[in-house]
Amino acid sequence: MKYIDDIDMKITRENNLSRILTIDNIKEKTLLKNNPTSSIYKVRINDITLAYKVIKKNDNIDFRYTLKSYENYSNMKNTDGMVKVYDYRITEEGDKFEVLMEYLEGYNDVAEVEENKQLYTEKIYNIFNNILNQNIIPVDSGLANFLVKDQDVKMIDLDFLLKWEEVTFFNIIWFITRVDEIKSWSIDLGHKINDLFYNYMEKYFDTIPYNPLAEKYVEEGEKLLIEQRAGDAFKCFEEALKLKPNCSDAFNNLAVIYWDRNEIEISEKLLEFSLKIEPDNKVYLENYMEVLAHQKKHEKIINVINNTTKKKNIKNYDKVKQEELLLLQEEIDKYSYPSNYSYDIQSLQPKGSLKERVKYFVKYSPDLFEPCNKFLSVGSSLGYMLLFHAYRAKKCVGIEPDHKANDIVKRVAAFRNLKNVELFQGTFKDYPKNDHFDLIWMGNVFQYMYVDYGWQVAEELAKISCGKCIIEAPFEGEFLKKQAHLNSNWKNESLMNEYKFKRFEYEIKKYFDIKSVNPSGTDPVNRLIVVLERK
Repeated sequence: MKYIDDIDMKITRENNLSRILTIDNIKEKTLLKNNPTSSIYKVRINDITLAYKVIKKNDNIDFRYTLKSYENYSNMKNTDGMVKVYDYRITEEGDKFEVLMEYLEGYNDVAEVEENKQLYTEKIYNIFNNILNQNIIPVDSGLANFLVKDQDVKMIDLDFLLKWEEVTFFNIIWFITRVDEIKSWSIDLGHKINDLFYNYMEKYFDTIPYNPLAEKYVEEGEKLLIEQRAGDAFKCFEEALKLKPNCSDAFNNLAVIYWDRNEIEISEKLLEFSLKIEPDNKVYLENYMEVLAHQKKHEKIINVINNTTKKKNIKNYDKVKQEELLLLQEEIDKYSYPSNYSYDIQSLQPKGSLKERVKYFVKYSPDLFEPCNKFLSVGSSLGYMLLFHAYRAKKCVGIEPDHKANDIVKRVAAFRNLKNVELFQGTFKDYPKNDHFDLIWMGNVFQYMYVDYGWQVAEELAKISCGKCIIEAPFEGEFLKKQAHLNSNWKNESLMNEYKFKRFEYEIKKYFDIKSVNPSGTDPVNRLIVVLERK
C-alpha cells in the first residue's frame, strides 16, 4: 500500500505544482538573455527557480502555430529529453507569446562541447525518435536547441513541434537543414536520423488523399513557369503543397525554381522528396542527377544508379489483406449508381462520372477541398468527401440512411486507419442538431431535405453551421415532379410549386450569404452548385 500511497502523493504534488507554477504567479525576474525576437528570464515562484521566455511578435512567426506546438507538447504521452513546460499563452494584446518552463541550471549548449559528441548525437537521435513516434516533427532542431549536463541532453525550444498534417514544405526543409549540423558529428547516426525522418515522412505521405484542387494549382504554376513568371508560379506550387503535402510535381517544380536561383542544396532536397514519392519518375531522376553532378557528389550518383532497379512498394500488404482490398474495391465499383460515387481506395482518386463532377467542384466551389476543422457530409453515400477530409479535419460526420453504404465507408476508413470518421444511419431530419460544423457538404441531397422540412430547412441547416455550406442540387420543382418515382413526396403539387431557386434565395439569405451559384456540370439546366457562408 505504501507504493500506491507514494504514487498518490506524487500525483497530488504535481497537481499542486501545476496550479502554482503559472505565468500570473511570477513575482520577480532577472534577464538572462535578450535576443532580437525573444527574451529569457530567470524567475522565482514560491522558492522555485524557473525559466520564463517571452517571444516578441515578428514577421517570421505566427503565434497560432506556436500555440499549436505547445498544445502538441502538452498532449504528448512521453516527453523524455524535452524541457518541462508548466504554462504558456498569447498575451491579450497578441504582441507576445509567453512560456514558463523548468530552469536548467548547469546545462551548456551542445554546440560548445568537444567531448562525447557521439554520445550526445545518440541521445538527440533518441529524442527525435520519441517525438516522431508520436507523429510530430521537431521542426526547429539545430544544435542550438539542445543543452547538455554531464550525460544528460535536453531539447529546450519547443516553439515548432508540429503534427505532420500541420507542416508545410518550408517546415520540412527547415528541419532537414537544421539537423545537418547534428548529423555532421556522426556519419552513422546522421544516416539513422535521415532514415528515421524519411520513413516517417513516407508513412504519412501514404495516407494523404488525391487532391484535385492541388493538381489545379500545379497546372497553373507550370503555365506561369513557361511564361517565365517564377514568383507567381512559386505561390501556386506552395498552395498545392498546403493542400497536398505529398504533391511530387510541386516539389519537382520548386526544385527547378531554386535551381534557377542558384540555391542548389535546397533544389537537391526538394528532388529527394519528389523521388521518395515517385521513385520511378524519369523527369525527377534526370533533374536529380543533374543537381548532383553540378555539386560533384559522385558517391551519391553511384548510389542512385545502383538503386534505380529497386522498386518502391509502399503498398506491401500481405496476401489476405490484398484480397480484402480488391473485394472492397469491387463492391464500391459495383454499388448502385457506381459512376457517381466510385473512387480508388488507396489514393482516393475519383472514378467514372464522379471524376467529371469533381472537375466542376474544383472550378466553381474550390472551398470544398480546403482544410476544415469539423466536416459534415449530408447524404455521404460511399464517403468520397468524408474520407477526403478525414486526414486533416478533427472530426468528420456522415449522414446516410443506406446501411450497405455505411458499412463500406467503415471498412475503407479502417483500411486507411482513420479514427475521426463518424457515421449516422438515417436522414438529415433524424440527425440531432447539437453540434456545429465549419464545412457542410450536400451532394444531390438538398431536395430530399426540403421535402422533409419545407423551407424550414434553411433554419435547420443554420443550427449546425458555423462556416460554409456547399449544395449541389436541382432547384426546380417541375424537374423533380418528373422524377416522382424516386420520392413520393415529389408528387405533392403545393410543395413542389414552392421549390424554386428564387424562393431558396429568399429563405436562405435569412441565415447565410450566397457566395456563388454555378452549374454542376452533370445537368446544367436543373442542377446547381451553391456556396453559402453563415452570417
